[in-house]
Amino acid sequence: MLSRPVYNHLFGRIQTMPPINAPSWKRLVKKAASDAEFAGPASDSQLTAVEKALGIQLPQDLRELLLEFDGVMAHYGAGVVWSASEIQKQNQMFRTDEGFKELYMPFNHLLFFGADGGGDQFAFAIHADGRIHKRNIFRWKHESDERVWLANCLEVLFERKAFK
Repeated sequence: MLSRPVYNHLFGRIQTMPPINAPSWKRLVKKAASDAEFAGPASDSQLTAVEKALGIQLPQDLRELLLEFDGVMAHYGAGVVWSASEIQKQNQMFRTDEGFKELYMPFNHLLFFGADGGGDQFAFAIHADGRIHKRNIFRWKHESDERVWLANCLEVLFERKAFK
């Protein structure tokens, strides 16, 4: 069996799949947030550049969502899922900001990808080997620096409307 990178190199990018319980990511998000506003799709090269800049492979479901639309605003204008460029920018800022280093625990073990509009961020956990092995999503609470489990995957985050 060929690995995904080898397959992609030989045959082109594997077609993205929608979430299990919806025909597309857009429909799933729209069902959870009627005020959702979607950006156009990200390109595979944009996502690869983000992965290279951050030194981590994006989780497959986040990658598929971004290939369908490059970020979504919902729940009164919150960047529930940021664009690829914003994911890169925010993660670099969280990891290097000197003020954050004094106030909070390190952020190197989190891949932030969106926010709730009230200051809290959504993230995947990065394991000690520098990879994301599980699809669990955590909420980082900016007032207390808590990292709280929120959903077992991106799909459930929207199904449960846990981003509010």
